[in-house]
Amino acid sequence: MLGDLLRLLKTDAPFPFEVAQQLAESIAGADSSTSVDPLDRMRLEELVQLADLQVADVTGMTTGVGGRPVSVLPLTRVDWARTNLLAWRGALEAFATELRPKPDATPAPAPAETGFEDEPDVGALIGQWAGAVAPAMIAMQFGSMVGHLATSTLGQYDLVLPRANEAELTVVPQNITAFAEDWSLKRDDVGFYLMVRDVTLQAIVARPHVMERLRSLMLEHAKGFHPDPAALESALGESSLNGVPSLEDISQLLGSPAALGQIADTPEHRRVTAELSSIAAAIGGYAEWVTRTVAERTIGSGTPIAAALRRHRLGRSENERVADALFGLAIDQVAIDRGDAFVRGVLERGAERELATLFVVPENLPTPAEIDAPGLWIERINLPPDDSPTN
Repeated sequence: MLGDLLRLLKTDAPFPFEVAQQLAESIAGADSSTSVDPLDRMRLEELVQLADLQVADVTGMTTGVGGRPVSVLPLTRVDWARTNLLAWRGALEAFATELRPKPDATPAPAPAETGFEDEPDVGALIGQWAGAVAPAMIAMQFGSMVGHLATSTLGQYDLVLPRANEAELTVVPQNITAFAEDWSLKRDDVGFYLMVRDVTLQAIVARPHVMERLRSLMLEHAKGFHPDPAALESALGESSLNGVPSLEDISQLLGSPAALGQIADTPEHRRVTAELSSIAAAIGGYAEWVTRTVAERTIGSGTPIAAALRRHRLGRSENERVADALFGLAIDQVAIDRGDAFVRGVLERGAERELATLFVVPENLPTPAEIDAPGLWIERINLPPDDSPTN
């Protein structure tokens, strides 16, 4: 069985994109509508235009990309998965290259002599995992991650990766409707709230220096994965206790971040993780403040949408958390709360002017220490250029 599995998953491609695409579409297709209602499409187009005007007014930031205005693309779950996988393909291939185990100079162990030609040594087969199976495993992880995201996403930025068509926000009306009904909220209010949030996030992450910094740190994070064939062998062994593992068992194993290996606990990797966390907090907290400010102006203070979204984020499934482990970047509720406290701290110190410069230049991104001490950030960015720290 393991020999057949190895032959099935082995590929010479550094990143078998088709494997990721097929799995993503299969997962997203369950309970998915086959088309988007034209009325939903028109209403979301109206809402994103209103959101664009409000975000520009509150932030003073350019919300479009490359001179193009913000637009929204309503999609079914399957189309959302397909469209975003294609848009993220370049980034995913780059991450897959870093995640893939490096060739080992030590030759793989030869199969043990068992006397049975059809019974290769299990340890030898697992030993071939790093070079032969890793690309397919990584593709399965990416595909599973995007497929599950499509079933629950309420916007574009549940996963922050460099992508094509940055001026276009993809959204799943079916998910928005389900969320509004689950929480007894007005669908148009929810749609507008989400458009404000995503327009704000896009205005931030579409800035070249922000996305380049995130991309660089996420690639450094990916380098911290080290393959652990023994862990995979142990997991396969445990799943075999009641007989031969099913395809579902194997898919779950290969869809777990732990199947790739372990993160190296080094000072350098801790530094990368801390920087990613601080930037994620700054992005999430700022977007939360802008969305709340716009909502108070338009929908009214005390709207229950924010509380419903908070519970939605806290209830993320394990499959939705795979991206956090793979890329080291999570704009989750923890990051949003941390960033929101930073923004509040800046405003309480009367530094509205400084807050407006948060994402203007690379040097103004807060450090891990500053995200928890807004006064330090304000002091640093107000230093005269000649007195600025050099490290």
